[in-house]
Amino acid sequence: MTRAESHLVFAAGESPNTFIEELPVDLEELEPNVQEDDISETTQAHLQIAVPTPDGPVGHSPHTLMRDDVFEDVDDGRGTVFGTQTHEFAERYVLEGDVEPSNDDERHINSFIDSLDGELRVEEDAYLPLTVDGEQVTISGIIDLVHIRPDTVEIIDFKTDLGRHAEDEYRKQLSVYYHVLNDWFSSREVTAGIFYTAQEVRVDIDPLSKADLVALIGQDQRSEASVIE
Repeated sequence: MTRAESHLVFAAGESPNTFIEELPVDLEELEPNVQEDDISETTQAHLQIAVPTPDGPVGHSPHTLMRDDVFEDVDDGRGTVFGTQTHEFAERYVLEGDVEPSNDDERHINSFIDSLDGELRVEEDAYLPLTVDGEQVTISGIIDLVHIRPDTVEIIDFKTDLGRHAEDEYRKQLSVYYHVLNDWFSSREVTAGIFYTAQEVRVDIDPLSKADLVALIGQDQRSEASVIE
């Protein structure tokens, strides 16, 4: 509305709402002039577009650092839908409180969250800028849960895996989050851990250094370049 230079047109159906009716203008009733289309064939048009390479940092997610083959031989996985529902329950329980768990995983999350006595933040955006081979790179992800106390900050990532086969790969993900929060809360001790919702087990993670993350990204980018060549 604020971009109109000289005229502003409002349109309503047969029953205008209160906003339209209370405008200090005369309403004009128009009969739509709709004509039947006599085209018997449709022609598919192809849009030709060139997508330019954006200037600025290259974007990565923590998952691009992780190997997918660790999940290939897993026969007892419960799927992404179950994982998404479990994470959504954790978020709703922190934000709303009055949410009833529907399975054992959610009950375990319920008990775990109730045991925390600090400030809780859920689905926290995290961005870690790094320089890889002279190029600016940003790794961005979402932290499931941040538990903030006066002297400590705890990163928790919920995993619905029935085993711990992917823990080394998850370590890469948690390491990104660790360095982001270590910059945010430089005066507090920052720790990172995985909470396995099925076993109700919390596992501390020893984070990789920023140099290790840079090496992983560099290796990944060189592998992609060799495939393209």
